Formats: sequence, C-alpha cells, structure tokens
Amino acid sequence: MSDIDEIKSRLSIVDIVGKRVTLKKAGRNFKGLCPFHNEKTPSFIVSPDRQTFHCFGCGKGGSIFDFVMLSDHIDFSEALETLAEQAGVKLERRTGDTPEAKLKQKILEVNHLASEYYQYLLTKHPVGENARAYLKHRGVTDKSIKTFSLGYSANDWDGLLMFLRKKGYDDTVLETAGLVIRGNRGFYDRFRGRVMFTLKDHRGNVVGFSGRVLDPAAKEAKYINTSETPVYVKGRVLYALDVTKDAIQKSNEAVLMEGELDVISSFQEGISNVVAIKGSAVTEDHARLLRRFAERLVFALDSDLAGDAAARRGIEIAEKLGFDMRVARMPSGKDPDEAARENPALLKKALKDAEPMYDYFLSSALSRYDVTSSYGKRKISDEFLPVLLKIDNPIVQGHYIRKLASGLGLSEEMIQGGLSKYRTSGGTSLREKVLQDADKQQTLTRLERAEVYLAALMVQGKTAELLQKSAAVIPVADLGYLPVKRIMEKLEEYLRTHAQFVAGDFAATLPEELIPAFDEAFLWDISDFLDDEVRFLREWDKSLREVKRAHIRYQTEEISRRLRDANGATDHHDALQQKLKVLTDELAALEKSA
Repeated sequence: MSDIDEIKSRLSIVDIVGKRVTLKKAGRNFKGLCPFHNEKTPSFIVSPDRQTFHCFGCGKGGSIFDFVMLSDHIDFSEALETLAEQAGVKLERRTGDTPEAKLKQKILEVNHLASEYYQYLLTKHPVGENARAYLKHRGVTDKSIKTFSLGYSANDWDGLLMFLRKKGYDDTVLETAGLVIRGNRGFYDRFRGRVMFTLKDHRGNVVGFSGRVLDPAAKEAKYINTSETPVYVKGRVLYALDVTKDAIQKSNEAVLMEGELDVISSFQEGISNVVAIKGSAVTEDHARLLRRFAERLVFALDSDLAGDAAARRGIEIAEKLGFDMRVARMPSGKDPDEAARENPALLKKALKDAEPMYDYFLSSALSRYDVTSSYGKRKISDEFLPVLLKIDNPIVQGHYIRKLASGLGLSEEMIQGGLSKYRTSGGTSLREKVLQDADKQQTLTRLERAEVYLAALMVQGKTAELLQKSAAVIPVADLGYLPVKRIMEKLEEYLRTHAQFVAGDFAATLPEELIPAFDEAFLWDISDFLDDEVRFLREWDKSLREVKRAHIRYQTEEISRRLRDANGATDHHDALQQKLKVLTDELAALEKSA
C-alpha cells in the first residue's frame, strides 16, 4: 500500500472537513456550506463512501488531499506531510530527509532566530533607541512591530554572528542563509545599523530580510535585501502575505504595493488585504500564489505601470491566469505610506475607485503622447492595439475601440483596420486557447446536465436495475455527453463481472479524467428522497423522460437541418421525412404520458 493509500485508509474525510465546515447528514453523504465561496444554501457534499467532496456551487472537489491543499493554500507535498502526521504514517520518501531539505530547514531555523534577535534589539535593548524613534516618527505602532516582526540590526560587525555561533550554527550555514558575508578577515554581519523587515513566505516561515538605513544622508544603499538562497527567491515572496492572506481571501482582492512601510501604514488604517512586491513587476510565481487567494488584483504602486516594461510583462502573466486587474491612482501623487498617514480616507477611496486595467492603459497612453500629431497617434496605437487584441469579449473590445477612436479623433473603422493588421502580423490572444476550452467545458447544456443527473440517480440507487431500464429507453451509445457516456460504458463492463455495484471499487476502474464527472454524479444531493422508494422512482421516471425528450428534440432538429440543406434533392428525402414523423409522434406520446 502506498503512503497516499495508507493515509486515506486511516483518515476520514468527514472528520477532516468537519473540523472546518459544519456538516449535517444527508442520506449516505454529508452536506454543508462551501468554505471556498460564499453561499447561503448548502451545496457542498462530502461522501464517506468515496472519501471525496464536491461543491455544486463553485465546482471545487476532490480527495482529502485536495481539500487540505485548497483550505491551507499549500501544494501536494505539503498536504501529504500534514496529513501523514495526522494519520501517524511515516512517509517512505520524506522530502525532509534529503541533504537539500535538511539545509533548508537549518536556514529557516537560523532565520527565525535572527528575526527574534533583531526584534529584541529593537524593542528591549538600548541600542535600538534610534530605530524605535524612527519607526514612531513614521507612525508604526508597537502592535505592528510585533505583527510584522520588525527589528533592528546593531551597527557592529559581528553581533548576529556571535549570537548564532553560540546557538551552535556553523558559519557556512549562516553565509548560505545570507546573514553573514565572508571577508578577508573572516565573516561579518550583512545587516548593520538598519531597521529590519522580516520576509516570510505565506506559511509564516522566515525566508529573508530587508534592511533600511536610518540615516537618510548615508552614502550606502537605502535598502539591502537578503541575496537569493535555497529558501528565498525574490520573485516568489510577497511581503506580509502570511499576515494578510485571510483578509485577501475574504475580500477576494489583493492590493499590491511596493514597500514594506506602504503595507504596514495601510494595514494600520484597516486596509488589511495588502502585500508588497519588490518593485512594480509581478512574476509568474507571485501571480500563481495570489491566484490561490483572490481573483482581483489592485495595483497601488509608486511607479507608472504603463511605462514600465517589467510591470507590463507581469500584468500579462496575471491576465493569463484570469485576474480582474485594476489600478488605483494615489491621492496627490503620494505613495501609499504617505497617503495612509496623511489622509487614509482618500487612500481608501482611491482603492475603492480603482479603474480597470484597460482604462488605465488607455488614459496613460493618451496623457503621455501628443494626440494631435501623427507621431503621437502612432505611439498610442502601437501601445494600445496589443491591449485591445487581448480582450476576448467582443462587446468589451468594441467599447475600447470606441474609446480609442474618440481619444485619437479617428473613426472606429480605422481602429478596426489597425487591429486587423496587428492581428495578422502575429499578435496573440490574451486567453490561451486551453483556458477558453476549459471554460467551455465547465458550462453544460441542458441535455448534458440532464444526463449527469440521470447518472447521479443511477449510481446512488439500484444501479444495475436502473442501468438496464435506462439502456432500454436510450442506448448508452446514443448518450450525448461524453463523460457520462464513457462512465455508462465502464459501468456495463463492471456489472458483467460484479454481482453488485460498489462505488469505490467501480471508481478504481475508471481512468483519471472520468473521476471528477463520476464524483459529481455520486455526490449529487438527492438525500430528500433517496430512501423513499416511491419518490425516488417518480424522480427517476421524470429524469429519464427529460433525457429522452431532449434526445428526440436533438434528432428532429438535426433531421430538419438536413432536409433544409438538401432542399428536397437528397435520395433519402422520403426516409428522412418518415423518420421525422416517427420522432414527432414519439415526442407527442412522451409529452402525453408525462
């Protein structure tokens, strides 16, 4: 038995989910309010038989591992470690046993100790007096110092080095962690005489530091940061996400700022769904991490996004992940830190009134070039046409074509012509086709939905008997929704060699791509009538009739189309007419029996 199977056998998904969701018995399953989206009527179903969950509201579902990954915003290996510990399973291949993992663990340990050391110097040692005064002047409260683990690095050469040596850590580990530097005379502290901002990952592990000088006249760099290490990669860390992730998830919106003090000052004024990125560029790792928590990004940055090539690339990445992106214009050109301290109400209004990214790009382009000159018109069109092309919705695209035409004093036809020329020259669509296809697959037709419901009744009722009844009315080969059709085919094969239907055993025979569709059917909430045979059979007859009706209508529409296209010229005209009559009579009889 694999580690995964062993964990599943020892843990009940009902118990794991029940710690976070209030579940009530619903037939053989359990029901509750979905933890992954706001709802008033429970549509979140948990199956102890299948050890799976599915929400019929937002579509999320899967195994016990999927639930923990979604709830804790962690990857599979982290969920595996978490659940293995709860189940008392010793993993055969623990990632933590490798030399690389052990080094990372040591770095996290020394970083944590360094953070505590820096905070002690700031809050309790006389050497931190100037740093305390500086932070007080910047409006940073004692509560924020604790919440964000702020600290101070003394202006000496080896304070931290000596402290960590006494804790038993080797100099080379400290160097690898980016805490000390090797010089001609040995090692010395990287951070000296600076206010220290602790950098943590979204799980709260200390991965690095950013240090700011106190003396504005100092000739050295205003900020220095931990160099990249085995645990710290600049493009993967978002400052304060460990503190603000719950607020981001609750609001479904992340506000992106540039500096640590921007975040802290805003947080103190009740703007709690904030994070900071280094500079204005969102990396793919940043975007994927934030996509776990929110669907909307609001850029509240110091720099001009429209003129920043790196920021543009980051925005392109975030667009492809489906974010709704907006730009907040800071009051009076201030950065968020100044705005939060001087007039927090204006900052909150700016964030609330953040304009859609397309509007921002267009207004920025129009403001930076002379719209009365041919050169200016060319620069604006060169800048905004690629943006236009990336708008998938034709109505939204038409809206911005009109706005661009109005801004340039040109006709919409001319903008359309420029857009067509750009498209044929190799411009690419914003949404990748695979994402478009995925979206299409998630929207079922009425017939497809009816077939899924029929399958739900079948796999939760007397399966073998119902499959036989269904096939007598609608042969499996005639089913229209491919996942249901393939599940039915597999079910016919399964029942030839099994005396009775057992959901878990049957699921094990299915290819992986059919599991979500099967789980949706098996977890469909029919608890109100599942144990009432009379009501169940009434619902089954109604469902079977609905599927049959939909199939007849589909066939009649197809035959009618063929007759129209042929315009009487086909050799099979009479046969098609006869078939159409048979189907029409069959539909009439079906309606009469309803």
